[in-house]
Amino acid sequence: MTHKLKLITGLFLLCMACSNENETASGLKFTVLRKGDGLKLDSGKYLILNMVFKDGKDSVWNDTEKNGVPAIIQIQEGVPKGDAVLEAVMMMSKGDSITFKIPAKSLFENTFRSPLPFSVDSTSLFTFNLGLSDVLDAEQFQQLQEKMIAKQNEDFVKQQEGQLLIDIDIIDKHLAEKGITAQKLESGIRYKISKAGKGENAKSGQTASIYYAGYLLNGKLFDSNIESVARLNNVYQEGQPYKPYDVVVDGQEVIKGWEEAIKVMNKGSKMTVYIPSTLAYGSRRRSAEIVENTILMFEMELVDIK
Repeated sequence: MTHKLKLITGLFLLCMACSNENETASGLKFTVLRKGDGLKLDSGKYLILNMVFKDGKDSVWNDTEKNGVPAIIQIQEGVPKGDAVLEAVMMMSKGDSITFKIPAKSLFENTFRSPLPFSVDSTSLFTFNLGLSDVLDAEQFQQLQEKMIAKQNEDFVKQQEGQLLIDIDIIDKHLAEKGITAQKLESGIRYKISKAGKGENAKSGQTASIYYAGYLLNGKLFDSNIESVARLNNVYQEGQPYKPYDVVVDGQEVIKGWEEAIKVMNKGSKMTVYIPSTLAYGSRRRSAEIVENTILMFEMELVDIK
């Protein structure tokens, strides 16, 4: 390639790059990576956006493709003053992809409308990559919502089923290592009666009074309403009422594992129950001890049924 041809090619690429540069009313410069249909966005429509944005340390804060949930914006009349991100979005058309950098201070103040986190340098730049995949009217948006909810429910059920199998395997191995023979419930709960009670088992709608001590599978106590147990394990709390805990059976007052456990107990019975995380707190973090997908073990005594 001759020097002249190189120069012409370089100028052509430079012009192409320049033609893809744009600027919002507040001065945010962005680059159009791909152009769409060019049609103007109408008020009231819903924008379906694929989005990745990360901070100045290259840590991703949101990736809609990875999360499986797009960003959705309903077009309103006008844009809040200073919201450069929304300004850029409003200049897009269906099929457009853009990228830009924005100062953290401006992003949090004008777009997120929230205080700047202590861990974020106010002078750092956040990088956004946005793609406007679709523009929907109200009816189309409702249909999309229904599909998204159905998909999320389906994914959740699959995740729960998989986690339950993992938890059951862990519990059964734990019991085998300890030489414990336990009874099984179809739900995945394992339990061992240490003291038989009298009368019928607790039934739905009745109130069961329970003494309990809750442990992690490694034996660490995290909660108890038995004062001597709490003191022995250094979790005693002054002012805590150490007395039987009243639970309405099937009243949705406690975790599902407890609901099932109580119904295999009668007055005066004691047992140890092993509860898969899916019947406890699932993927939620409850505390420093009870993190996501934590299996729980309880020593329980049913002292009365009303």
